[in-house]
Amino acid sequence: MEFIDYYKVLGVDKNATEKEIKSAYRKLARKLHPDLNPNDKDAKARFQQINEANEVLSDPEKRAKYDKYGKDWQHGEEYERAKQYQQQSYGGGSGRRQTFTAEDFGGGDFSDFFASMFGSAAGGSSRSRVKFRGEDYNASLELNLADVFTTRKQTLTVNGKKIRLT
Repeated sequence: MEFIDYYKVLGVDKNATEKEIKSAYRKLARKLHPDLNPNDKDAKARFQQINEANEVLSDPEKRAKYDKYGKDWQHGEEYERAKQYQQQSYGGGSGRRQTFTAEDFGGGDFSDFFASMFGSAAGGSSRSRVKFRGEDYNASLELNLADVFTTRKQTLTVNGKKIRLT
């Protein structure tokens, strides 16, 4: 979907007041209204655009989102929630390690395998930490669906060091 600049559609500046937006909308709506241009498909499409632009720019909340996120303004809150969740879950890339206990997974009996991986709940609230050797590296890796289902060995270079993955 192509980005539509609502300010250009209405012919107003980004700093336009609500009154200026309303005035520009009314002027264009009178000119492009489908009743006044019954056989003009271009006028009908432009009329729909100015209605959409007015709907967004005349609402202060929608306008703030539009100004902040541009063409993706409708999904801005989802982006913020995902970003916030990532920071809470993974420490926001701060290098902080996340440790888990059986309590984090609803308690209950876990096998020795899970206890060794995530720590045991023995001792009440004291959390035993799992120690890992080596440094932490942060990198992004994009995989397509076929790569996810195929097992193969690959060597990546992260921060100048080679890392082998399977």
